[in-house]
Amino acid sequence: MVTKTLPMELLEQKGIPYEAHPHEETQYTAEGVAGDLGIPVAQVVKAMLVRCDGSWYVLVVIPGDRRLSLEKVRASVGAGKANLASKQEVERITGYTVGAVSVMGFRQGGVLTFVDQDVLELDQVVISSGRPDAGLTLSVEGMMEALEGAQIGDFCETTG
Repeated sequence: MVTKTLPMELLEQKGIPYEAHPHEETQYTAEGVAGDLGIPVAQVVKAMLVRCDGSWYVLVVIPGDRRLSLEKVRASVGAGKANLASKQEVERITGYTVGAVSVMGFRQGGVLTFVDQDVLELDQVVISSGRPDAGLTLSVEGMMEALEGAQIGDFCETTG
C-alpha cells in the first residue's frame, strides 16, 4: 500500500489513470527504479529543475537514460544562463527531495514545464510519486494532460 501523495491526488482530480508501484527499497535514481520494476531506464522519466539567469526556474522532463543539455535548455527558454538547481533550491521550490522530484505538485507555482520530445515516443512512463519509496506508471498522454501547457522540445545531449 502506497501512502497517497500530492501527485496521486492531482492525477485523480483530473481523472487520469495511474498505477502506484511501491519500491522494494527507497530509490533516488532512474536506474534504481527501472531495476526495481524490471523496465527500461528510458521509461523512468527524470524531472530536472533548472535555474535560469539566477532567478527563475523551469522543470525539464527527460527519459531516464538520457542526459540533460543545459545549453539546449538555455537556448530554448531564452535565458542567458542555465544551471541545475541546488539541492536546497529543489526542496524549496518543489517540496520534494532530490531524486524523488515528481513532474507535478510543486510547493511554489510559476515553474514552466518542458518535456523532451523523446519522452513522447514512449507508451508508458514512470514518474516519481514525490517520495523515494514509490513510482507512478501512467500513459505518456496522461502525463502530458496532467502537465497542461507543457512545451515540447529537444533538451537532451546528443548521443553517440
